[in-house]
Amino acid sequence: MLSCVRGIWIAVAIVLVVGCSGADSPNGKRQNGVAQTRTSTASPRPDELSVGPFRFVDAAKSTGLRFRHYSPLTEQRHVHLVMGSGIGWFDLDHDGWPDLYCCQGASFDGDSNEELPSNALFYNREGETFSEVTRQAGLLDTRYSMGIASADYDNDGFADLCVTGYHANTLLHNNGDGTLTPVEIPQQSSPGRLSASCAWGDVDANGNIDLYITNYSKLGPEDYPICEHTAADETIHIACHPNELDRMPDLLYRNAGDGQFVEISKAAGVAEGKGRQGLGVIAADLDQDGDIDFYVANDTTPNYLWENRGNGKFTDRGADSGTSTNRHGAREASMGLAVGDVDGNGQLDLFITNFYDETNTLYRNEVNLLFSDVTDEMGLGASSRPRLAFGVSFADFDNDGWLDVLAANGHIHDRLQEIGRNGSFAQLAQVFYNERGSRLRDVSASSGHYFREPHVGRGTAIADYDRDGDSDVAINQLNSKTALLQNDAKEIGGQLRVELVGITSNRDGVGATLQIDLGDRVLIRTVQAGGSYLSCDERTMLIGLGSLDQVREVTVTWPGERRESWNDLGENRLWRLVEGSGRE
Repeated sequence: MLSCVRGIWIAVAIVLVVGCSGADSPNGKRQNGVAQTRTSTASPRPDELSVGPFRFVDAAKSTGLRFRHYSPLTEQRHVHLVMGSGIGWFDLDHDGWPDLYCCQGASFDGDSNEELPSNALFYNREGETFSEVTRQAGLLDTRYSMGIASADYDNDGFADLCVTGYHANTLLHNNGDGTLTPVEIPQQSSPGRLSASCAWGDVDANGNIDLYITNYSKLGPEDYPICEHTAADETIHIACHPNELDRMPDLLYRNAGDGQFVEISKAAGVAEGKGRQGLGVIAADLDQDGDIDFYVANDTTPNYLWENRGNGKFTDRGADSGTSTNRHGAREASMGLAVGDVDGNGQLDLFITNFYDETNTLYRNEVNLLFSDVTDEMGLGASSRPRLAFGVSFADFDNDGWLDVLAANGHIHDRLQEIGRNGSFAQLAQVFYNERGSRLRDVSASSGHYFREPHVGRGTAIADYDRDGDSDVAINQLNSKTALLQNDAKEIGGQLRVELVGITSNRDGVGATLQIDLGDRVLIRTVQAGGSYLSCDERTMLIGLGSLDQVREVTVTWPGERRESWNDLGENRLWRLVEGSGRE
């Protein structure tokens, strides 16, 4: 059991907007507490284009983050064993330091017992080390887990969890004492069902946050689909193509506000026919009309864009929005996704990872739920075709005010040469530098040792885990050790750390959008609880300011369209923006 919770969060009563500095918050990129000099946000000169601005160091070993994903492949290559698992940051005790939850795999025929590898929770000890507290927290679970998303669903100030997986999905309530307890939800168990990503979003803006879960397929267990490949009179088993698998509709749960969840998938319109093979999902106000929409990455079937009609119903706008297929009308094998304003036009764009010999796809938001595939224009086409990407994250790695991109790559077939295909099972991860919205440049080769060795990457999640003022990355890897990429960029801009505290909205402010006025342009950011591939970023947002030392105005649009603003927020500190305390 954890000894007394460190720094239990106390609700803000009198001081409604808090600016925090000093020991509990970053002060720029620090060395011995002294902020380093920041550089300007100007675009790099042509002679600098061969070298990127980022440098990452894998700090998993040095911090004690010792987790190895366990998903031994069978001779029959059962397909869920190659899908991997997600990873998620959440602050267990609300002490300001994000803790890390690693979803674990399992052997195909393994019995559940305490000798088998379990999901694992690692407690963040002030950014220096991690210690495993899985058993103490009541989280020992040896089933095959897929996705994770964290949000405070009962508005008590402590982050709860949803964990999806093979056969069962689990909702975990944070008791506020360092432990979590399973909570019953409808259809939480279904033999053979493989659920993938999950995301939280308040679909009716009533202050109670709701839950979307993607379902990938019905996989047995008695009639589990097995597939073969025959060439030169030799037959081997391979992971089945999605066309060989049974589909299942996704799940949408309404939070009844009393600790109970009601399954409303059909009533809301998101349980369409036989469904599609859903993997990634994000919840965000994509049309800026004040309510939460869902975008779902489907494997080889058209992607969904569920528009919230505001009456409890959703309509699939994937086809007419231009986001169900790529610019050529081709369906893609979509896995992970990220949402954010890449080009600085004030709209939320979508980045989707896809299969080998397909491009990852960037959809630029043209307003009113119309999107353009600008993959090639942004320099992403050629670099992504020879990779099979899963996890993807937007983060401003150098705090210049522009969102960069990181993708975790790795194939699903480990017998590619035997079946006459190009590529490799383990692949190089990629990181792209955002050149002021005009291009995303692959700077992987110069960004650290991790990007020069192949991995079988799956889920990615962003957090400033060491509170030094820049974004770090955790990556879960199939049948391998988890990586913790500590951001060690030497030239970095100032930043704000922002937490929203909902009062009539959900406590975490999930689904809210922020407009950050930098004077010459306005940034837009959105609060997410789920994303990437099966994963979840920390809730605290890190907003890069470039050379500025103060933000003139931050405007928050809460779920339900309430808008309020705060002025003159200084850099390199934590700001808690409490609903109702700003200027309307």
